Amino acid sequence: MRIAVIGPQNTGKSTFIRDFLVAFPKYRTSKETYRDIVRGGELAINQNATEENQRLIRDFLARQAKENKIENIIFDRCIVDNYIYTLAQTEKGAISQKFLKESEAVMYETLKFFDALIFIPTATSVSLVKNKFRDTDTIFIDQINTFFIETLFQIAKHSQVKIIIVSGTRKIRIDKVKKELVAN
Repeated sequence: MRIAVIGPQNTGKSTFIRDFLVAFPKYRTSKETYRDIVRGGELAINQNATEENQRLIRDFLARQAKENKIENIIFDRCIVDNYIYTLAQTEKGAISQKFLKESEAVMYETLKFFDALIFIPTATSVSLVKNKFRDTDTIFIDQINTFFIETLFQIAKHSQVKIIIVSGTRKIRIDKVKKELVAN
């Protein structure tokens, strides 16, 4: 299966992926992530994202999904995350509606390369850690979480990709995914 872990920053996605790789040793993760693009280009993200930065990240994520030929792979974020953060910037007027629509089309086109999306929503049990990739503004994080939920409803209507929502402790999250993946 080709899986992407998605959700707002500070929800434990990276920790989940490490736990997932232990629980599912046949899976691999990609060597390069969106973080490498952000670091390499010193790109502003989250509340400071620009249209050009979102384009660079979007195009990387789309290319990564299309070109990666590993059968059992789990990605740290995907095109859905990029779309959500683009949507947030569009809402505040920092990114154009035209670019948002273009990104939505790229998102739906790219989703066909995934079998499942694992969504990890915000949780008070995960400590907020501020760094270049994470924002600790809880109002912004809540807005992003809401955009994810709304967008996932739309994706469920228009795409065949399986959506798995996990929360709880690290063990509960892995147990939930085990049940969902065995059901396939």
